[in-house]
Amino acid sequence: MLSALGVTVVFLVIILIEVPGLIKQKKTKEIVVFFILIAIGYTLNLFVAFNITITSTNKIIEILLKPVEKIWGR
Repeated sequence: MLSALGVTVVFLVIILIEVPGLIKQKKTKEIVVFFILIAIGYTLNLFVAFNITITSTNKIIEILLKPVEKIWGR
């Protein structure tokens, strides 16, 4: 439980450092991408903190890119 709190604190610090500058520069697209990547990273780190095994990222990327491969062909 303490490791999950540590992960949360680290991610909150990163957000508090990065987001105000992006808001000040009015970079809406970058803010959206930033929060998507932060959410993915936070989720994966919580899985590690709670010792939950996760599927290899290569398999996930392969599943996501199969439709693109069918469209373009080889």
